[in-house]
Amino acid sequence: MKIVFKNISLLLCTILFSFSISAQEITPEIKGQILNQIDSLKIAHLHSDSSLANRLYHPDLMLTSQSGKKYNKKVALINIKNTFESYQNSDIVLLKVADDVIISNYINERKYKDFPKGKFRLTTVWKIHEGSWKIISMQSSKIKEKKKK
Repeated sequence: MKIVFKNISLLLCTILFSFSISAQEITPEIKGQILNQIDSLKIAHLHSDSSLANRLYHPDLMLTSQSGKKYNKKVALINIKNTFESYQNSDIVLLKVADDVIISNYINERKYKDFPKGKFRLTTVWKIHEGSWKIISMQSSKIKEKKKK
């Protein structure tokens, strides 16, 4: 019985937290800024532009790959030099957590040179740093393709 009440309590807390996040409005200006940063990240990846990525990444960056590996900013800037043949974003959703913190969640379909195309769900935490939105954390999860019968 305790487990049931604990699970119900956890569920209610999660719902209340979700309402508190979604209740905060994102202004069109901030939404535009974040979407521009997401586009800039796409450009950085397509052109292996570590200088642009450096401007997008927060100094305390923590990336987590779909394999569960963690990367700091230094390693992420080295990895940006991997060659992409394609990189497309869709289904972008933004949540305001605080005046200086926004979470973005979207699908990213990309293809590395010499590797098959893959779809990933990216959850990114954007934080204001030195006057612009920077990625402080990003988690990438591979979306399994449905098997063809």
